[in-house]
Amino acid sequence: MELKEVEKFLEKLNQNEIAFDPHFYKRIKERPIDESIVRSFLSQLNKLEKIEKGKGEDRFKLWFKMSRKYSLVLIIEIDISKSLKVISAWNSDRKWQDKLKQ
Repeated sequence: MELKEVEKFLEKLNQNEIAFDPHFYKRIKERPIDESIVRSFLSQLNKLEKIEKGKGEDRFKLWFKMSRKYSLVLIIEIDISKSLKVISAWNSDRKWQDKLKQ
């Protein structure tokens, strides 16, 4: 799946088509993120800043702008049945990101 196709897929995404991997639930115990935050950002595509190709053919990294300081990063997998699985999520400090880009 191409990056442009991912954005079109997200535009048509229904909340019922979002599943969460057990790894996601394991990680959110350590992070200030929950399922409702992820669902909210997946429905607000105007906050989507960047889509990157992931490790597998159907895995992608989505970057959403949370605030001036933080971004929400989602690792997702889109399967053939056209459902979306959230593998992991975390928020990153934008100042730290900017330093990496230099």
